[in-house]
Amino acid sequence: MSTTSAVPESVEKAVGAFARGGEYIGPEVLDVCLAEIADKASGSLLRDRFRDDFPHAAFHELLSTVAALRAVLGYSPTPTAREVMDWQDRQRAVYADAVRGPKEQYPVVFVDGPYRGVEMALVGPAEAYPKADDPLGHLMVGGGWIAGPPAYVPLPITWGDTEQPGHGTVRYKRGQDPNAEGLWPFRLRTDDVPPPAGARPYISVPAARES
Repeated sequence: MSTTSAVPESVEKAVGAFARGGEYIGPEVLDVCLAEIADKASGSLLRDRFRDDFPHAAFHELLSTVAALRAVLGYSPTPTAREVMDWQDRQRAVYADAVRGPKEQYPVVFVDGPYRGVEMALVGPAEAYPKADDPLGHLMVGGGWIAGPPAYVPLPITWGDTEQPGHGTVRYKRGQDPNAEGLWPFRLRTDDVPPPAGARPYISVPAARES
C-alpha cells in the first residue's frame, strides 16, 4: 500500500502557511478559500477605496499575492488591484461610447444586491434633452434624457464554487435624484428575477477571457 500523499507538495506548503496563522483548512478547499479572499478584497477595494483611512497599498499587495499564489498552484486566475480598477474603467467606457453630445462623469452608488456599497463614476449626458425651455419639447415622446448617469446599468455576477461557477447579469435602475452626498443611487430592478443566493460581482481577468 502506497503512503505517498496525493496532495501536491505546493498545496501542502500553502495549507501549512495558513495553519501557522491559526487558520486550518483542508487541501481540497484551498482553491475556494483563496478565491473568497480575492472576492472580498476586490469588493472592498471597489466599496471603500474613497475612505481616508483605506489601506490601498495593503490591498494592492494582497490581491497581487493571491493572484501569484493561485498561478503557482495552477488554479484559475483572480484579479490584481490594477485589474479590478481596469474592470471598473471598462464598465464606464461602455456607457461613455453610448452617449451622444456633451458627456460628464457622475458618481453613483449601488444600494443593494451583489454590488451593494460599490461606488464608481459612470458617464452620462451633460445636458438634458429636450431642454426645459425647448418650445417643441412636448413633441418628444420616450426619446429624451436627463443630465445624469444611465437610467439602467447591467453588471456581471458569479456564484457558486470556482470549479463550476454560475454566471449571469443583474440590472440596476437609477434613482430620480442624487443623495445628500451627491451620489446617484442605483437599486436592483424589482421586475427582474432576484440574483441567486451568494451572488457576487464578477470581475473578469483579461488573460482568463482570452484563454
